[in-house]
Amino acid sequence: MARIRFISADGSQEAIAESKPGDRLLDVAQAHGMPLEGTCEGAMACSTCHVYL
Repeated sequence: MARIRFISADGSQEAIAESKPGDRLLDVAQAHGMPLEGTCEGAMACSTCHVYL
């Protein structure tokens, strides 16, 4: 289990989520109300979502 902290680009939204190995970050973020479109359906082709580690 991993705990993930999502913060919107403008800092107006924040969510803490639990995820399992193999979960797609886009799906976890959307399930927790983060405003990500996911035009490419998580195929990492459209660059509408970005991850900073």
